[in-house]
Amino acid sequence: MIVYGTGSKDIGTRKIQGAKCPNCESTEMCVNVTSNYAQVFWIPIFPMSKKFLSVCLHCDQVLEKKEMPQQLKDKIDMEKHHFKTPIYLFSGLAIIALLVVYAFYASGKHDEELAANVKNLEAKDVVVFKVSSKEYTFAEVNKKSNDTIYLNYSSYTYEGRKPSESKYKKEKATISDFYSYDDTYYFTQSEIDSLHQIEELVEIYKQND
Repeated sequence: MIVYGTGSKDIGTRKIQGAKCPNCESTEMCVNVTSNYAQVFWIPIFPMSKKFLSVCLHCDQVLEKKEMPQQLKDKIDMEKHHFKTPIYLFSGLAIIALLVVYAFYASGKHDEELAANVKNLEAKDVVVFKVSSKEYTFAEVNKKSNDTIYLNYSSYTYEGRKPSESKYKKEKATISDFYSYDDTYYFTQSEIDSLHQIEELVEIYKQND
């Protein structure tokens, strides 16, 4: 469940120079400014707008900008530059930006690790092959001899997003005869490299870690 909505933050009050109250004509006029922002889980994501209220300190009349006479609006417009949006109201955008940067970094590190593992397959390693856009199958390395990798395929296929290693282990634990050890297939290292390049070999679970 995502909790989202809006919030507001008082960002200041300032006397309006040379303004008169439209109700009592007092010159004791202030402008109060609040910043409205979007939030998710009570974390400010980004500011949306500022709300300006004129306040008469003599008769206590409070007006929204749309209710003010034009002269009072003009006076308030001259004071706008004094009210800066607090930086922390952009916290959510900063968090999102950091998550995006981290996702790119993690993806790059994963790609580097996968490329290294493709070149260094060992017995008991599990290779994940992409069968179709949402279908995957598994093969266990039986052995590696010189430039040849021998694999035992699973008769089980997984449908959905690319499975994590924990998901693979959970499925393997519930299915008897997960791998067929009667038939062994072999690939040369260059063939394995090609499957990785065309993104049919999408993951390797190192079982000796």
